Amino acid sequence: MKHTKHTLLESLQIGMGKFSANPFIQAISNGMIKILPITMVGSLCAILSNLGIPGYQSFIESNNLVSIIKTGSTMTTGIISIYVLAAIAHEMAKSLKSDAIASILIAIMVFFILTPLGKFEINESSISAFDIKYLGSKGMFVAMIVALTVTWFFDFLTRKNITIKLPDNVPPSVANSFSSLIPAMIIGMIAVIISGILTVTSFNNVHDFIYIILQEPLQHMGSSIWALMFLLFFSEILWFFGIHGSLATSAILYTLYQPLEMANLAAFSAGEELPNILTMTFINTLKGPRHFALAFLLLWLCRSKHLKSVGKIAIVPGFFGISEPMKFGIPMVLNPVLFIPMSLAPVISIAIAYVSTLLGLIPRVNGVTFPWNIPFFSGLVVGDWRTGVLQLVQVVVVMALYYPFIKYIDKKNLESETLS
Repeated sequence: MKHTKHTLLESLQIGMGKFSANPFIQAISNGMIKILPITMVGSLCAILSNLGIPGYQSFIESNNLVSIIKTGSTMTTGIISIYVLAAIAHEMAKSLKSDAIASILIAIMVFFILTPLGKFEINESSISAFDIKYLGSKGMFVAMIVALTVTWFFDFLTRKNITIKLPDNVPPSVANSFSSLIPAMIIGMIAVIISGILTVTSFNNVHDFIYIILQEPLQHMGSSIWALMFLLFFSEILWFFGIHGSLATSAILYTLYQPLEMANLAAFSAGEELPNILTMTFINTLKGPRHFALAFLLLWLCRSKHLKSVGKIAIVPGFFGISEPMKFGIPMVLNPVLFIPMSLAPVISIAIAYVSTLLGLIPRVNGVTFPWNIPFFSGLVVGDWRTGVLQLVQVVVVMALYYPFIKYIDKKNLESETLS
């Protein structure tokens, strides 16, 4: 029986290890993390243009500063698809050990070939330009698909030596440009053909095609609280078996919820009603400051030297949403006593936050990126004081959830320490 359990555990670890190591999954996860500085700048500009202090708002409006500040939002999160495209193409090229610069440039070329030009009237003059909606959250799925497929296909063509080979005495910069020439031409022509075919259909362009066929259904699925609760529950199950659950599920979460977050941030920057409840900010902030709650519980409740020592080590990391000292220090991994509170804590926290939002007890999150899940303060930034208070309520709820289980483990540890 033990051998069977060991085999099942090994199979799960191997399977999830392969999933996490997949270059497509790694590229999405790592690429989305790489754009954090961009979203932080956009978030800061969104906050500065919508601070809600009457005197401040009058000052920036009277001095024509609103449009200047909003330029920061427009040129960051307003065209987020371009940054997503470059970041994911770079990460994909790294995974494939391919030419990163060539991959990024060709991916950008294909994205713009597939993005339709619109006609706009400005000062009685007609101009052609890109509609910014295709460069923002609506274009993120196209950016992801283009970055992954173009980089993979470019790597495939170069590995098959479908390139121009120059003599060894030619400078590397020149040789690299020529080696990318044929793959770029092949990929570019394919993009032109795809764009041309879709132009004569009811979809008109790739962006609307992907949005109707793929992005809209996925976002509809992502807007389901049940789908999110399952993903969070599954992530904790992976953690229980010693697999980095957050990393394993991050690609799925970013794919489903990052476009929704960018839509909220764009609406917040424009002073419009926020369209979505479930976003990456909602998940990261309101699945609860559970790590801080558990660390505080260890310090406050436990009498055994082991658990109290873990609490002392974990309290500061836990305040910033880091759980590894407790995951492996208590340990929580492969600890059947803690399986129930460990797997249910984020699910219950997110359910409380979702119901609170539906009832109007807290506002919808604004899409502002806050890098750490600090109790009260992160809620204050992404929502308002009510969101911060809800986080404190979540701390109490999580502590109550863990209490009987930690009490039991502490009693057993204390007995063991007394005997030794």
